[in-house]
Amino acid sequence: MLINEKVYDIEECDDIFKYLDTLDVEYRKPYSRFGKTVHVPRGQASFTLSPDIHYDYKVSGGSPPNIVMSDKLKEITRRVNKVLGTNFNTILLNKYKDGNDCIGFHQDRENGWAPNSGFATLSFGAERDFQIRNIQSNETSNILHKNGYVIYLPHPMNHDNLHGVPKRSKIKDCRISLTFREIIDKK
Repeated sequence: MLINEKVYDIEECDDIFKYLDTLDVEYRKPYSRFGKTVHVPRGQASFTLSPDIHYDYKVSGGSPPNIVMSDKLKEITRRVNKVLGTNFNTILLNKYKDGNDCIGFHQDRENGWAPNSGFATLSFGAERDFQIRNIQSNETSNILHKNGYVIYLPHPMNHDNLHGVPKRSKIKDCRISLTFREIIDKK
């Protein structure tokens, strides 16, 4: 069952957003799809708790290079893990400069994930719709992903559903989301 939980208050969110906005991202990374060059419709960066952990999700041109988390990102990860009772050890940062940046309906590939683990996404900045579509019924749920809230899709939700952040041209402000996963250490 999906969980939508407040993790940070507004003042904390503002400080975290300012910090996250300083991090380097690969924005609109080009990749080949059906023989044509297209661009990821958002910015991305990837972080891990240690250099022994690597997550490459092999879509949209592959994940950005994995960087060991700063103390601030480790603190955010600890807080999310405490709130959700999880053991997440990676972050995929997605930066949506405005409502034209998006991610279509998709299912995450679970290569390298710890068995029976799900994923969570924590949002800062502009509120955006987070949509979940059941694969069998085609029923779509829309959740307004609020600043400082984490949406957690525990196992097996990724198997049964697609998820996405649709375009919303009226949104002019930036949203930065942190998507957490537990990846098996490659030691």
